[in-house]
Amino acid sequence: MNISSMKISIIGSNGMLSKALTKYYVKNKSNQVIVYGLDAPKDYDYSEFIQVNLLKGSLNYDELLTSDVIFYASGAGVQAALSTPSSLMYALNVNVPIEITLQLKLRGYQGIYVSFGSYMEIGINNVDGKRFTESEIVCSPLQVSNDYALSKRLYGRYMNDFQADFTHYHFVLPNMFSEDDLKPGTRLVPYTLQYLQDYKAGKNPEAPRFSAGLQTRQFITLEEMILTVDKSVIKHIPSGIYNIGGGEFLSIRSLIERLFAIYHVPCDDSFFGKETRRDGDIKSLCLCGDKLKMELGEQPSATIEDIFQASI
Repeated sequence: MNISSMKISIIGSNGMLSKALTKYYVKNKSNQVIVYGLDAPKDYDYSEFIQVNLLKGSLNYDELLTSDVIFYASGAGVQAALSTPSSLMYALNVNVPIEITLQLKLRGYQGIYVSFGSYMEIGINNVDGKRFTESEIVCSPLQVSNDYALSKRLYGRYMNDFQADFTHYHFVLPNMFSEDDLKPGTRLVPYTLQYLQDYKAGKNPEAPRFSAGLQTRQFITLEEMILTVDKSVIKHIPSGIYNIGGGEFLSIRSLIERLFAIYHVPCDDSFFGKETRRDGDIKSLCLCGDKLKMELGEQPSATIEDIFQASI
């Protein structure tokens, strides 16, 4: 594989992961970046688009087999503002990627296959500050909070035992900030930043309503995650499951208070405890990234201030 000029196939279009991966690899004009998906990429560049309905149609494996790297980034997610059918989650997060790996194995693929898991696979726990290793996540007896987390855990367990002649990586991802978090919206960070920006502009916004904010999460940027994955591909580390660790590990309330401090806006105790989170009974969502750090010699390190100072 010539790392200065690669054929990259990205299964999935217009999602956070698929969009970020495509934008990253297409910056190198020597790369050929082919996107597979239901709809053509919107507002970002790519080399070629191949339309496919993963639930009804079949991938062109003759074309796919010529790829240096294949990214599966077409999973169905879950957000408070969306209602995703559970059957769709299991189809796209479990059935489809399993079929892809089996077909690649059957057809003698020789490149690198990459898929992604989620910190939500950790499950419900009340252990403050614990960092969960790959084996603790894959073999976790802890109950999960929704079908999204269960579907990701099922596929992660499959990838843990999957064997093939081609190289395969399954990266378990922490909570990530993306450029969309700097735009107005209903998710936690956009919601908080909108209040802070309106407050600084003298618009006298309505007081924000947050949960108690006791859950602890790990925070990195989407850009750091992509760089970490790319370094793994370039170095050609051994096949396996890898947590992407690093970043900062803090409670939701601490994150909010840090954002208020960046904007020099007072943060009142009365803002907290006003909302109930669906996953509020999960205490720690921290990934131990030591295994991948041993391979790469580094891990994401940006602070909350590094990430959000530019939003002021």
